[in-house]
Amino acid sequence: MRRILLIFFLLVLAGGVYADAVLSTPTPKIAQGAPLQLDLTLLNPTDEPAVVDVPDELHLRVETQNSLATIVGHSSRAGEVTVEPHGFVRLQVQVSLPDAIVGDVTVDATGFDTNPVSLQITAEQKESAALTESPPPKSTWNAQYTLVDKPPPIPISVYEPIYFLVGGDAGLNAKFQLSLRYRLFDDKGRLANHLPWIDDLYLSFTQTSLWNLHGKSNPFQDSSYRPRLFYADYSVAKFFDGRLRLGLEGGVGHESNGKDGEESRSYNMLYVRPVALLGDPDGLRAYLAPLIHNYIAESDNPDIAKYRGYADWLIGIGSKGGLDFFATLRKGTASDYGSVEVNFSYPLSKLSGGDLTGWLLLQYFSGYGESLLDYNRKLDSQWRLGIAVAL
Repeated sequence: MRRILLIFFLLVLAGGVYADAVLSTPTPKIAQGAPLQLDLTLLNPTDEPAVVDVPDELHLRVETQNSLATIVGHSSRAGEVTVEPHGFVRLQVQVSLPDAIVGDVTVDATGFDTNPVSLQITAEQKESAALTESPPPKSTWNAQYTLVDKPPPIPISVYEPIYFLVGGDAGLNAKFQLSLRYRLFDDKGRLANHLPWIDDLYLSFTQTSLWNLHGKSNPFQDSSYRPRLFYADYSVAKFFDGRLRLGLEGGVGHESNGKDGEESRSYNMLYVRPVALLGDPDGLRAYLAPLIHNYIAESDNPDIAKYRGYADWLIGIGSKGGLDFFATLRKGTASDYGSVEVNFSYPLSKLSGGDLTGWLLLQYFSGYGESLLDYNRKLDSQWRLGIAVAL
């Protein structure tokens, strides 16, 4: 009873975090093949009685490191269950686990919006468990579960911000960016066990496009394609209880606009990017991450360093859960050349009351070379507004 009251008290303190059902277990560690008891607590934080239709058989999702199983648990009460205002009702769910499931396990109820429960199943002789009712027979269990191999986690993540923006300066136009990175080696593989650094090797691809929306055929003005192969460890060193983090990224990259003839632009580079982050990585933080590079095989644009320089200075401050500011600054080797791109973002969930995902993104660009095609031209400054899928 104390455990249930504690759960209810924590939910109230969470400041509006509401779950209509809480899943827990009094036996977080059981023997392999032993029966399992779960507690399903139905909560009603409203001022009116709530009626919940509880089936006799509850479908549960059991997940281990390497497998998934869909199983059936039997509830101590079935049918309509009334939960009094600001009250709760606790139900017992009895489950019989197959011998094939062992190790660290996560259990989740598929029919209710509940939290997952973590437990450990030890590979030892079965131990008796005192349950209020007998577990369902093995024949019932075997007929209703399927154990399958769990697919490995997808080794793809966001690299640079992904967004779509629209502006009106010098005619209606759009700018969008797609950026993903792929981890080459599994951190649990044999090579990673012998070479711990190898799972920090990545391939990435980023595309940034400018789209002319006011022209007759709405052509793309230019696109930049940037594949990279690099090593990245963003937590090389930590100081002040992790409030200051130093990291490093470095590798080889290519950038081109995919055109030929006089409009062809491309170069290769070796680069290094030191990273310094101060604050909470998931909260309020400030960071500096300059990308320092050279130019190799830049025959299509031999004077590009004059306009872009040898460093992209990325700075930022703010919070992904609130207002966030980040900017990229370039200073060409010639005194009057360079560019600035400034971004302001805010979560759409806060603007929409939780209905929308992503961020509202406002971007300003001024200077030379917003596109690789126009690396040596200074076009009109641009304000654009749109949505960022990932930052």
